Amino acid sequence: MSRLSPLALFALAALTACGAPEAKTPILTPTANPNAGQATQTPVPAVPAAVTAPSPTVVANAQALGLPAPSLAPLVKRLSPAVVSIDVEQSPESVGGGMFGRSIPPGHPALQGQGSGFVISADGAILTNHHVVKDAASVSVSFAGGEKFPAKVVGWDERTDVALLDIEGDAHPFLEFADSDKLEVGDWVVAIGNPYGLGHTVTAGIVSGKGRSLGAGPYDDFLQTDAAINPGNSGGPLFDLEGRVVGVNTAILNSANGIGFAIPSNMVSDMLGQLQTEGRVARGWMGVSLGDAEDTHGAFVAEVFADTPAGKAGLKVGDLVTQLNGVEVLNSRSLVLAVGQLPPGEVVRLSVIRDGQPKELSVTLAERPPEPSLARVPGGR
Repeated sequence: MSRLSPLALFALAALTACGAPEAKTPILTPTANPNAGQATQTPVPAVPAAVTAPSPTVVANAQALGLPAPSLAPLVKRLSPAVVSIDVEQSPESVGGGMFGRSIPPGHPALQGQGSGFVISADGAILTNHHVVKDAASVSVSFAGGEKFPAKVVGWDERTDVALLDIEGDAHPFLEFADSDKLEVGDWVVAIGNPYGLGHTVTAGIVSGKGRSLGAGPYDDFLQTDAAINPGNSGGPLFDLEGRVVGVNTAILNSANGIGFAIPSNMVSDMLGQLQTEGRVARGWMGVSLGDAEDTHGAFVAEVFADTPAGKAGLKVGDLVTQLNGVEVLNSRSLVLAVGQLPPGEVVRLSVIRDGQPKELSVTLAERPPEPSLARVPGGR
């Protein structure tokens, strides 16, 4: 049997979706909870199970059977109710001196901003980008059906450009996360957002790359896609063809057309607990400057700063860190990302090579200092 091309695979999934009866249920259906005595919200799979594993024969003979042309419309209809447009007002007081040094006279109308977001729980938790709501005097969200709610900024993480909002209500449609680690380059993805304030807009493309760094910070780990992500799409969801969120759209590359970036869903879901309870994200930190080895995996210790976890644990300049908690360290960036995903106070095991000999060290992580503090410590990680 000949192999299907990526385009044929995309057509396969979409074609079968068109052949199935259109579902009348929303993203969520209430299910009785005998313990609580009231309905709870349970997410419904965005695509029926049959769609995810259609018969190749159906695709091969689609035209002969006279089936409809491939379409993402059924998927989009089911997902759109949980995608929101975000409107932001920035007062002169919150903006301060203004962007690029422009001052705003007293009494001047508030600055307006727009973005996108999506609901992640029935009680109104919403994810978006931090830069969308930064310095906001007021935030409101609008659903595709016209409902509008004032929103509260619950927490944010500037390092990864993620913010968590909250609106009133306990029966909102919401979306589920996929395991972004299982994404492969070439997988099809769909973006829904509010570009240029035009309202709900849908674009599609493929995952063009994983683990991309834009030089924005130590936690860059973006998905790259050619699905169009335009101004106003920021904070909107990136879906797989099963209708689960694989990323949060966040950036476009101004120097090239057709290149967009999204924060992986696994990175976002790992932060949610802290954002909900603390309003911020505390990350583990060792207190070293790292470099990459030229001909082997691992991260070289270039500098160990005084009175830091690494120094107290006995880590030395020249050590090659090969494993963290038994997991191979590919390079300095992978080590920084892995340590940053762990909470301060956690004890980690480092496998290092020192003077050609293997050695094991235990490091009790501290909290990563604010970036201005790190800027005064050359290469601090």
